[in-house]
Amino acid sequence: MARLLAYLFDLILIMVVGWMMRRIFQALSGHPHASPRRRHEAPRASTGPALRGATARDPVCGMFVSTELSHRLQRHGETLHFCSRECLKRFESEATHS
Repeated sequence: MARLLAYLFDLILIMVVGWMMRRIFQALSGHPHASPRRRHEAPRASTGPALRGATARDPVCGMFVSTELSHRLQRHGETLHFCSRECLKRFESEATHS
């Protein structure tokens, strides 16, 4: 009887260690189900402000920006959209030197 209990204990221990190792390897490989998440929990949002509305390309760095959240400049009847104040200043300084 003691042998049977020892065998069952070893079997359960091996199963638990195997399960833990599988979870570790999944987490290291970036497997989408690696981290436990409740079924009703929504996926986490990305960092930074969410894009809303239409997007436009920043003429300096080429990044797409929301037309509602961007830095704007009116030039020759056209609205230019910039991702940051730095890109806007860089555009203005390059335009004055040209």
